[in-house]
Amino acid sequence: MATFDITVLMTFAVLWAAIVPTPGANSLLVTHLALTRGWAHVLYAIAGNMAGIFLLAMCALLGMALVLEAFPWLRLAVHVFGGGYLIYFGARLLGRARRPAAIETEQDLTSEPVRPGWKTVGLGFATALSNAQAIVFITSIFAVSGVLQANVFTGLGCIAIMIILNATYLALLGWLFLRPTFRSVYLRFRRWIEGTIGVLFVFFGARLVLKELARL
Repeated sequence: MATFDITVLMTFAVLWAAIVPTPGANSLLVTHLALTRGWAHVLYAIAGNMAGIFLLAMCALLGMALVLEAFPWLRLAVHVFGGGYLIYFGARLLGRARRPAAIETEQDLTSEPVRPGWKTVGLGFATALSNAQAIVFITSIFAVSGVLQANVFTGLGCIAIMIILNATYLALLGWLFLRPTFRSVYLRFRRWIEGTIGVLFVFFGARLVLKELARL
């Protein structure tokens, strides 16, 4: 019979709830999709994102952080790949922002050709995995809250808490930016908003790579 350490679960839930609203690539992606696409693509991205977070959390639970520490070349490769992906995505947004505005109304925005749902799921998954350093971060939170010393059921319960809290936060964020007020602001300042989001993606990617290079 599965048993859970309630104290560990509650401690972890409180710590993770404080961490979830921290701005990052995942929230930027959902914000961008909410402003430029629709509710369906926000949910697709969240689904892919949660799959990526689940994988990162399982790696943390299984001690992957120790593997990355033991093999610096592997850690560097993972960080360069992840950072490079964020820089690439940000550069695409910057290129889009430089083009003359072609979207003038809400109807134009919602009628734009969109990628298939499975591609948005993949985009959410790749964005989550791009921050491989999250394995080390999650491991530290697991250690502080006692997850690493608890049984496997408690560990899986903490991962479930992660998924629920992250998905809820991103869904609320997506809902907020799907409101007509935010969309009208986006339509008015599209180039500035996409440019800003693009710069932030490039910043996150460059910071990820540079911090790892500084460790060498």
